[in-house]
Amino acid sequence: LLDAAGVETTKAMSVAMAARESIADLGSRRAAATMEVSREGGMRVLDVATGTGVVADGAAARGASEVVAVDFSAAMLEQARAMAEAHPSGVVTLLEGDAAALPLPDESFDAVVIGFGLLHLPDPASALAEAHRVLKPGGRLAFSVWEEPSRGNDAFAALLDALAEHGDKEAALPDTSAGAPLPFFHFASLEASTAACAAAGFDKASVGLQRIPSSVSLRDEHELVEMFATSTARSRALLELQSADQLEAIRAAVAARVRKGFGGAWVQGEARSTAGAWRTGLPGAEEGEHVPQEFAATIGGAAKGTRWQGGRRSHLVPMPSVVVSAQKPVRTKKAK
Repeated sequence: LLDAAGVETTKAMSVAMAARESIADLGSRRAAATMEVSREGGMRVLDVATGTGVVADGAAARGASEVVAVDFSAAMLEQARAMAEAHPSGVVTLLEGDAAALPLPDESFDAVVIGFGLLHLPDPASALAEAHRVLKPGGRLAFSVWEEPSRGNDAFAALLDALAEHGDKEAALPDTSAGAPLPFFHFASLEASTAACAAAGFDKASVGLQRIPSSVSLRDEHELVEMFATSTARSRALLELQSADQLEAIRAAVAARVRKGFGGAWVQGEARSTAGAWRTGLPGAEEGEHVPQEFAATIGGAAKGTRWQGGRRSHLVPMPSVVVSAQKPVRTKKAK
């Protein structure tokens, strides 16, 4: 997302990270990012619908001179406060505000990012127009959305198929201030995203779409539904509209699909087939960081000093996303 918005790691931050690399700890990069490092050459970045501030944190860690993290929810901003305070004073600013009416001046940011928030906003078109307004000429917008089930998003396919088969056929998301909500995967289409960005004033020829492969790793077959029920907006809302019996049937259908089609686990950062039950006594079955002190032939041939986060995952379900980017036209000088 940050790459698509043109938010690169500054030279000063790269030097700071390299200096910390000699310290053998997993937090070296994070430590460098939170040190008093020169912000010279850093961009001014706006993170819309920041939530807990994950994207804002990443932008600050790349050496951004200032990151403004906006969200309409004071509760979410409170969750992001620890992140903001971990960076040097003034680098990350938390701001409560409406994405469709940003309390920010025109042409004041080099980049605007929206991480999985655009489709959940009441008026996405106005949010895109506001992103265009606050960007400097030549500045870039990037936003992420989930990929369509038909293009390999098996996690959403499992949920939506279960809702279609076992859920309330009349259940629907309510209208917003801008009218009926857009289709679930509206912005996963290059055509739809190009039209929306062009309507907001972005250079139509600059609009690009990149598909990002990713998967959700699960401890058990029930965790996928729990994730949708607690960590998403639209999916959670649809699940909340179901009766107790319908919800139970949906949970069972998703769990059966995960159990049947997506057995596997993470071992040293790679997906491996279970090929039977895992031996829970092996290192890595429990939560926590693991560092073998010598060549570990019994756990995949991990070299001495290899680090990985433990916690055996029984299932791995593809859940790819899409990143769309666009550029605000550069202002041209009028001929005399």
